[in-house]
Order: sequence, then structure tokens, then C-alpha cells
Amino acid sequence: MLIKVNTITNIFFLLIVIFFCSTNVQAQRKIKVHVKGKSISLDKTPKNALKEALKDAKENALKKAGITELISVSRLLFEKSSINDYKNHFDEISSIESNANIIVDSIYTEKRNFDEFDNMVVIVEIDATVYKYKKKKDPALFLKIDGLKDVYYENEDISFSFIPSQNGYLSIFVLNETETILLYPYEDMNQKYLSDVKNKFFNKNEKVNFPIHKAFKPGYVIEMETEDKDEISTFIFVFTKNNIPWIENKINRKTILNWIYKIPLDQREIHYRSILLKNMN
Repeated sequence: MLIKVNTITNIFFLLIVIFFCSTNVQAQRKIKVHVKGKSISLDKTPKNALKEALKDAKENALKKAGITELISVSRLLFEKSSINDYKNHFDEISSIESNANIIVDSIYTEKRNFDEFDNMVVIVEIDATVYKYKKKKDPALFLKIDGLKDVYYENEDISFSFIPSQNGYLSIFVLNETETILLYPYEDMNQKYLSDVKNKFFNKNEKVNFPIHKAFKPGYVIEMETEDKDEISTFIFVFTKNNIPWIENKINRKTILNWIYKIPLDQREIHYRSILLKNMN
């Protein structure tokens, strides 16, 4: 995934002074668990039965960690199409936004057999990390994001507006099947003048248009990895009341979720948006 620069002229790089605001990142417990999940079905495919067993394992992990709420799953469904291929793409993000989050660290090889009623039984074991929070979400903290379309064509400009309900700081990640990037604040280690100013403070109810950096206007352009099929990219908007900059060396789905889940629920708001990138061919 490559973010392309549209214009570079007349850009001045300003000196960045980094201020770190203190935040209570100990407002939650981190609990490691090892559990099993089971699926018993007569007509499910092995793949769907495994998904059901994993869901059961996640619920058991939460119960073992002392969480009684049910898992809520955000499913982002798109139809990916190429010349001769149509398929559904699911991106599931499991969360317990009442007072916990869960990350599956390891999935062990599932065991399959059939019972006396010819039901297929699938058993799976997982290692998981459960973040249990002391405080609930702040209902007064929310985001408004306008301008993102569901479908974009290759090399089409991507722009949007952002309005937070409270003061705070923003990070934007973009994930697809092969790569993950920190879209904002973007940092170019080789060409520093292309980097966004870090630790920008966003005022409540104030509309900000993205991209902010002049080098990427009038919009971000995400280059597709393949020329013969469409791709799905998921934007993750992470807004926090305190300044908690991204400092991890590795960036992938797991490190992003771990970073998010360490932030207390009442101090953050997360917004997910997926877009379909269509090839022009």
C-alpha cells in the first residue's frame, strides 16, 4: 500500500515540538487466558463451524476473565469482484465496548469428529488477552466523518472531513490484506518535509479537512497492490482525549489493537470505515 504525493512545491517543513500529556493507561487489567471453544452442527461447512468454535472460545475467554457481557462483532461486508471472480469479504472486529476488549493471541489446530447423531463437532483452543476496564465509554465522546465513499477507483483522490465532539488527538490507520500504514500523522523517514506535524490538537466541534498536509492535496491516493483484482482497505480512526502517540516499531492489525486496548474506554473513541478499491481494467 503506497500513499502517493500529488504536489510537493512550496512546502515548508516546520520544527515539531513534541508534548506528551500524562494519561492513566493503568485504568484496566490485562488478563491472559487459555480456553477451548466448541461448535456442534449438522449442516455447517468446516470453515463456518471453525468460526463458530472460535466465537465460543472468545466468549469462554471473557467468562474466564470475569466478563459476563456478550461479544458484539462489527462485520464489514463488501463484494469483491474481478473478471471471473465474485466473493464476499468479511472483516470482523470483536469488542466488548461495555467494559472489556479481547485479542486472540494464538489459535491451535482444531479437532474434528462426529457424534452419535452425525453432527460435526469442532473443538479449538486459543490463547487470548482480555483487557478489563474500570470505567465505561464516555457517551459524550464521538466522531463525525463525512466524505468517505464506499467505492473508489484506482488513483482516485480520497478526502474526507473530521469533527470531534471533544478536544483531543487523532490517529488514522489503513489496513488491507497485505499491508498496514499509519495514514495520519504520516511520517516519511527519508523525506521529512512530507511528514505530518505530530501531536496536533483538535478542537471540539471544529471541522478539519483531510488530507491536512499540502503535499497530499487534493486527496490521498492509495496504489493498489495487484492489477487484476479489487481490494478492500479499512480505515481505523482513533481519537483520544490525551496525547498518546503511536511509538511501536511494528505496525499490523494486532499491534494496533493492543495499542488501542491499552487506552481506557472513557478516554478514546474508535471509528471503522471500509472502502472498496476497484481496478480500472
